Amino acid sequence: MKKLILVPFIVLLFSCDSTKKTTDQKTAADGKKNPSTALYQILSESAYQGKTEKSYEIIKDNASLVKLYEAVNDPQVPKVDFSKERIVALFMGEKSSGGYAIKVKNVSEKGGKIYVAVEETKPGSGDIVTMSFTSPYTIVKINSTKEIIFQ
Repeated sequence: MKKLILVPFIVLLFSCDSTKKTTDQKTAADGKKNPSTALYQILSESAYQGKTEKSYEIIKDNASLVKLYEAVNDPQVPKVDFSKERIVALFMGEKSSGGYAIKVKNVSEKGGKIYVAVEETKPGSGDIVTMSFTSPYTIVKINSTKEIIFQ
């Protein structure tokens, strides 16, 4: 009898995936996740420690990148080749509760320009959220130096 109860528990335990992806790579054209051809890569995202004002920033040099990571209180500044790449930082501003998020919905290249579609989410009326101030942000590496336009 104990074995009958134990087997479903073990199956359930091994079927749950508790790992969280820390980076995400995407391409607009072919859908492959290949770091050498990815149009963008998510470097960091959080609901906390973003800026208090809403802003979209394009980082084009290492000094600005260091200031950006200091602003979000992250000491691990990534290595970026600014002759080939740009950094985009999306800040939603300060919110009075949890449940808010700002993310990159899509990045596409059209007519020699890079279009970054931004998606903002907010909690629904019945959602249970943390009752603390939040400042959601996302930092993304764009594998291009073309003009970036936010949508």
